[in-house]
Amino acid sequence: MPAFPPFIGGSYQSQSPIADQERSINWYPEIMEVEGATSRASLYPTPGVETFATVADVGGRAMLGVTDIGVERCFGVLGSTLYEFYDDGSDPVSRGTVAIDANPATISTSGDGGRELLVTSGDVGYAYNLSTNALSTVVSSGATKGGTVFGYGVVFNIADSSIRISDQFDMTTWDATQTAQRTIGSDPWRTMHITPYGYICLPGTKSGEFWYNAGASPFPFQPEPSALYAWGIAAPFSIAQVGRSVMWLGQSPEGGYQVVSAQGFSPQRVSTHALEFQLSGYERVSDAIGQSYTEDGHTFYVLTVPSANITHVFDQTTAGIWHERGTWNSAAAEWNVWKPVFHAYAFGKHLMADRETGTIHRLSNTIATDVNGNGIRRVRRFPALVADREWLLHTRLRLLYEQGIGLTSGQGSDPMFMLRYSNDGGRTWGNERQIAAGKLGEYAWRADVRRLGRSRNRVYELSVSDPIVGWRLSEVYLDAEPAL
Repeated sequence: MPAFPPFIGGSYQSQSPIADQERSINWYPEIMEVEGATSRASLYPTPGVETFATVADVGGRAMLGVTDIGVERCFGVLGSTLYEFYDDGSDPVSRGTVAIDANPATISTSGDGGRELLVTSGDVGYAYNLSTNALSTVVSSGATKGGTVFGYGVVFNIADSSIRISDQFDMTTWDATQTAQRTIGSDPWRTMHITPYGYICLPGTKSGEFWYNAGASPFPFQPEPSALYAWGIAAPFSIAQVGRSVMWLGQSPEGGYQVVSAQGFSPQRVSTHALEFQLSGYERVSDAIGQSYTEDGHTFYVLTVPSANITHVFDQTTAGIWHERGTWNSAAAEWNVWKPVFHAYAFGKHLMADRETGTIHRLSNTIATDVNGNGIRRVRRFPALVADREWLLHTRLRLLYEQGIGLTSGQGSDPMFMLRYSNDGGRTWGNERQIAAGKLGEYAWRADVRRLGRSRNRVYELSVSDPIVGWRLSEVYLDAEPAL
């Protein structure tokens, strides 16, 4: 029997479909960490969503969960309003209005030392007092992004490539002399990110640097001499803290887009050639937004490109494998961008704002529905099966998956896999065939497909759409032999 490549994996759509065109949409691979596992890897379902809260303003722009004097609180900017959300999602409260532009907003906190939030929105900076719930304008312009470090509020101005700081633990006071601009590199800074370790990361168009609190006077922050790097940034709001690393959609001085990750001061490429080819084909990537969250031991970097209508996700935990997320539009027979974008972890929940509506979504792998309330469509397109370009006779395909997980009634009570295949390497496709997955409690059910014909260059694609929480796929077994 010919040796076939592993069926379980991530997304890798090469510029040549003959080489590889794998896709994992709304699935992510997990590599087994013991030798005795039934399979080397499994596909697990990405989280479903349900409505946590709704507000009148349209368009999520920022979210943050904070602990204020031992009390969990959650804030978000939607449209032109700063909202506070409560643990049951009911009756969000407006905490004031903010300026608005095409960029996302930012929210950061000075912690218990200052009990303030720094909010930037529409190029304006605001201080929110967590004790009095008062919102005030503190920087009238030049606040593209904000952050806090060592008790200082920090705003970044993309117009003149500068950073400006407030008094320590007092974000209502901003001395006009407490500013700094780039002096090392010739290219301007394009964004700012403050790490949990007290560094200010400042990527430019072609290079960047990290600044630290040197205790200098009159401006306390200075560039770390050993922390210069030759990577620019292509999308200012793609930068995010991902575990211990800072990640962003980078641009090489020599041209081309690559996603990079800096654990320490040296960014390293983590994107694949296939993803980089896709990025180069988008009309623009400057509007890309980066977020991260951790669930079930996996830390994900979610890169949303609204203008390209697509979401790419990097799993930092599982050998750097990429997958995709999206919502299936059945009427148009196309994938749309994954709607949840801005993340906050609060009240023990993963909350994300929808950038197109006034909805705050709760994410969980215990939820089986998408943003539209339908079951989540999940697709795995396997590697091509080629044996020296000779005919292969496909006699049986069998799935190793989580059986007996159907629902008691309605859609999902008789769950189905959908299988289709292409015999020309993915250029054209045949009709879908349904494969019964077994009803609730049928733990010994076998999902087999027989009489699959012959091929020289076959690509299988498997999908599910029933609203079931426990979809998990561990392996695909194929009986195929040379055809005379």
